[in-house]
Amino acid sequence: MLTVWDGGRNTDQYAAPDAADWQRIVQQVIQTQKVVVENNNIYSNVAEEDILSGQPLILESGIRLAGTQNYSEIIGISINDCKIIEDCIYITQGRLELEDWSNVVNTVELLPGARYFLSMEEKGKLTTVAPSASGDTVVQVGCAQSKEILSVNIESPVYLT
Repeated sequence: MLTVWDGGRNTDQYAAPDAADWQRIVQQVIQTQKVVVENNNIYSNVAEEDILSGQPLILESGIRLAGTQNYSEIIGISINDCKIIEDCIYITQGRLELEDWSNVVNTVELLPGARYFLSMEEKGKLTTVAPSASGDTVVQVGCAQSKEILSVNIESPVYLT
């Protein structure tokens, strides 16, 4: 779904948003979290379920939470809270700062220096413990730069035999 945006210029002429417009849109949408994005890796698609900031995502006909059965195709990390059929804005790479990570890692703060992996046990969650059982898939999502900042760099899945 393409959102028509005039870049906040209040004109009668509308155009698809360019990279500068997307940066302004994201800044307006995100109030409590800070995002530093590298190479304009910001994307948007319709959510197929409720999604919270920081949660790992997959793309089916729309955006869904990555979970225990669909973990290998992570496309990004949500940077906004959204309800079903609303636009979910996400990054594929960069740094995401949240004041409260409890909806994603079950603690308010990240563990600085720790690597975070997609949880095999809870849909839409990250964990510092890499899956290790036969048949599991390991997907490293990023590394905590501080208690509030996750450096997102989604790696290819590794299938354990």
